[in-house]
Amino acid sequence: MTAVQVARRHVETIEDLRSVLEGQNTISVPLRTVVPQGVILSVSIGEVFFSAGEYSADVRTRGCIDSQRISMVMKLDSDSTLFSFCSGREVATGDVYVLSRGSDVDHRVTGRSCHALVSLHSDSVLRQGGEDTLRLGKHLWGQQHWFRAPQAIRAATVRAMRSIVCQFARADWTVSGQAATQLQSDLVELFFRGIVLDESGRDEQYSLSCAQIVRKAEDWVDGQPPEQIQISDLCRALHLSRRTLQRAFTETLGTGPAGYLRRKRLKAARMSLRSSDPASTSVTDTAIRFGFWELGRFAMEYRRLFGESPSDTLGKRPAAKRRRAQ
Repeated sequence: MTAVQVARRHVETIEDLRSVLEGQNTISVPLRTVVPQGVILSVSIGEVFFSAGEYSADVRTRGCIDSQRISMVMKLDSDSTLFSFCSGREVATGDVYVLSRGSDVDHRVTGRSCHALVSLHSDSVLRQGGEDTLRLGKHLWGQQHWFRAPQAIRAATVRAMRSIVCQFARADWTVSGQAATQLQSDLVELFFRGIVLDESGRDEQYSLSCAQIVRKAEDWVDGQPPEQIQISDLCRALHLSRRTLQRAFTETLGTGPAGYLRRKRLKAARMSLRSSDPASTSVTDTAIRFGFWELGRFAMEYRRLFGESPSDTLGKRPAAKRRRAQ
């Protein structure tokens, strides 16, 4: 079973910033008389390491990554300035950059900065990347790369990432079972979205129309347990990239594949609630079983989609089934 562990660390000195990137060998120089202040959350979810930091600083940092793992980093704020000396450009909100062993760390951060980082072993990256890692080539993950998706995608990705970080920051929040597994996938998927939908990428040409692609995807999804399907599984099964799936689903259904799969899980949860006994089933247990790790959002989306709360559905168990149970 996937386990989630969260640790909180306060940033109070220049040395504390070394923990922002896992496995780095760096030198940081303060540029103004501003003592770094902030918090860094460190999270372990199964084989995935995740960290999120928010701190004030004006620091020049140089060095290199000395870890066997591959890290993907995303800038979450729009208030600070993060300048990369490797590219000679400022990092924009929602940009994703990939770092592996030997990659340079060479930047200056000024202001109140907020970032998210996920770190995985290379085999995990290849597995969770699905078809895209095959198309981009394994060598991609052994180099340093910077990716910038269109602004609307970056904005949506940052909102989703901030929502996850807020959950981790809650002292009373716990998650387990299938919900933790889904959280791990959702977290990694946000970084992959920023990579594969990079503005410089080109749409691939397929003989199938968008409608045909969506029908093939739906046929495959309908034969799988809805709580266990991830975007990487769908890409791998259809031999399609995330970019192609995103375009096909958006053009035909008005939502991306991630949103479609989430609605399938909502419908499956509804069917389970309708057939369950309120005396032995809870909404929380049902939500977790179908991979919903944020219960407030689950209830809100459920009501918006079905016009009633999950508890209302559970209480409306068909009369015939109630009589048989009596």
